[in-house]
This record gives sequence, C-alpha cells and structure tokens, in this order.
Amino acid sequence: MARILVIDDHEHIRHIIQALLTNEGHTVDIAEDGKVGLKMAGEADYQLVITDIMMPNHDGLEVVTKLKRSVPGIGLIVITGGGPTVDLTDLTETAKILGADHVLTKVLDFELLREVTHEVLTTYGYR
Repeated sequence: MARILVIDDHEHIRHIIQALLTNEGHTVDIAEDGKVGLKMAGEADYQLVITDIMMPNHDGLEVVTKLKRSVPGIGLIVITGGGPTVDLTDLTETAKILGADHVLTKVLDFELLREVTHEVLTTYGYR
C-alpha cells in the first residue's frame, strides 16, 4: 500500500480522509497547511499528496507547483470548496495545468475519493 500525505487547514477533513484511507490499508500522514505539508513532503517518501487549495501558509496551488518540480512521479489530488469570490472552474483548470492529477470538490464524495486515489496510485505504479 501507499504512503499518503493529506494537507488541509480543516482538522476534521484531515482526520476523515486519514481514517478513510487508513482503512484502505495506506499509511496516511496529515499537515495543517501548505508550509508544513511541503516540509513533510521533503522529509519523507510519499506516493500521493491530497491537498486543499484554499489554505494559509502556501495554498494548494503552490504545493502542487513545488511538488511537481521537486518530486517527480508523485501523485497529486487537489480538493477544494472554493470560496465566495472564487470560480471553481478557474481553480480546477489552474490546478490541472500546474500538474494535479485530479481535482475534487467539497463536500467530498468519499467513494469517489477512494476510486480516484486508487486510479492515481495505479497510474504512478503504486498500490
């Protein structure tokens, strides 16, 4: 199974995703923002990072950009709920252009998250 990092500024979302993917047999670490997540990603060998976009201390787009440059072969799933002044279509397209493998919107469909996680890991030769 894979080692996965979940980066989200909402504690309950981090823990729900961690529990879900741990139950699937993965090792799942969590980080509360992009700064902590990037530090963790530089210190451990993750096969997949799941990151929120809208968060403090390095948003998810920065995380995607930096990880795609520094960790070739890492899978990236972006999750977002957008915001009152944010166009989800623009965020989704930007995340994909920067290297995200998939973009999922909140409220998360956990079955879809399982499927996408499996798909991305398989694409990169993990599982």
